[in-house]
Amino acid sequence: MRPNAEVVDVDEPLAVDVPPAPHDASGERVPIRQLAGLAPVARPARRWTPRRVVATPAALDQPHGRRIVERLAALGIEVERLRSNRLAGVRGDTERETYARAKSTLAIVVSPPSRRKLQPIAPSADWRFDLAEGCPAHCQYCYLAGSLSGPPVTRVYADLDDILAGLAGYAGQGTVTSRNPRRAGEGTTFEASCYTDPLALEHLTGSWRRAVEHFAGWDAPVQLRWTTKYADVDSFVGLPHAGRTRVRFSVKLPAGERTDGGRYGPGAGPAGRAAPARPGRLPGRPDHRPDHAAARLADALR
Repeated sequence: MRPNAEVVDVDEPLAVDVPPAPHDASGERVPIRQLAGLAPVARPARRWTPRRVVATPAALDQPHGRRIVERLAALGIEVERLRSNRLAGVRGDTERETYARAKSTLAIVVSPPSRRKLQPIAPSADWRFDLAEGCPAHCQYCYLAGSLSGPPVTRVYADLDDILAGLAGYAGQGTVTSRNPRRAGEGTTFEASCYTDPLALEHLTGSWRRAVEHFAGWDAPVQLRWTTKYADVDSFVGLPHAGRTRVRFSVKLPAGERTDGGRYGPGAGPAGRAAPARPGRLPGRPDHRPDHAAARLADALR
């Protein structure tokens, strides 16, 4: 296949008809130990820098789309303005080349209608919503990696303000927690890390911080949930969250950065297992060494 022989519609969902996998071991009893005092000296996080960034016309009409472009410009990253939602130059002569090009590309787009109609994600949360789709990491355990409909270009959503505003209509309407007598105390729960790792993209978009602030100011029994394996948490330490954000970290085994799950992407903290985090404490077996970033953030949330 010749390069540029095909184009990618970046407005189309990356994962078509792929059911999101549960991210939360709700109800599971796991050993808990205080880890904040065990954190090693913090190391600078390795942040992803895409080789190519593109934006659709519709994305540039959105306030948050323009904010992302300004943020990228401040980082010295050039944004290519597309004339349509068709992206050329991604497919290569081999699948390996196509994959490499796509994984190094970031597209600023408007979320498709199918992504704005929320779906339940039992047993994790009442509803799943998306800030982005795709991830720069190369985790071998990723359940999406072999199920994508095309080249895995990471898409970030420019219509963030509309996405967050649309969540209000789902409050109190879920069946996983909000209307479940056993879990009603958790309120209406929203999961935001089904198709991406929000922290992997935060330095480029600022979307996750705005989501946390949105939930903090939402005067209702609601909860935002997310999962990450990345260590770049400095911008979140001290961020007012009003107790409405729950973070789950993947933590590192002492043996090094290769585990049963395989290898991880840039900036990612290797994991032994992912499990629910509690304010000030992180779950894990006694022989697990916590990722320094997870412990720092847990300490700050106590």
